[in-house]
Amino acid sequence: MDSELVNIPMIVDVPYRFAAGGYMARFLTELRDNGKFFGIKCPSCGRVQMPPRIVCAACHVKNGEWIELSPEGMLMGFSIVHLPLTDPTTGQTHKTPYTYGIVRLDGAYSTIEHFIDVEPDIQKVRVGMRVRAILRPQAERTGDLNDILHFAPIGEA
Repeated sequence: MDSELVNIPMIVDVPYRFAAGGYMARFLTELRDNGKFFGIKCPSCGRVQMPPRIVCAACHVKNGEWIELSPEGMLMGFSIVHLPLTDPTTGQTHKTPYTYGIVRLDGAYSTIEHFIDVEPDIQKVRVGMRVRAILRPQAERTGDLNDILHFAPIGEA
């Protein structure tokens, strides 16, 4: 039996809040108020996790030493995105194509994913390139990861 599918287009808005917890709250507050990145160091293996976690991902012991990190780091991987995706935090669709990447800040063991402000051209972006976090102006920061506008290439010839 052939039947026509019924399609009902709609936008569903599901606002929610979650508790960041003490470690993530400190990270986001430092980013918002001072424009600084902090990680947390494992007392056992010495790995610095950013964003910070209460327990080391490798050793499973409680972390405790806060480490200020550089806003600069290395692009560990990237994608050139051609699919228009909606940002769940803003509801806005990203203009395509754009570059999205995995960044390891200097001094950190873990990585963060974010937009990379480089032309979305495979010849213009590469794993290993140096990048720097570009933050919103301080008066516009709200205390979430959107306070990072993007990472921009630095020191490229």
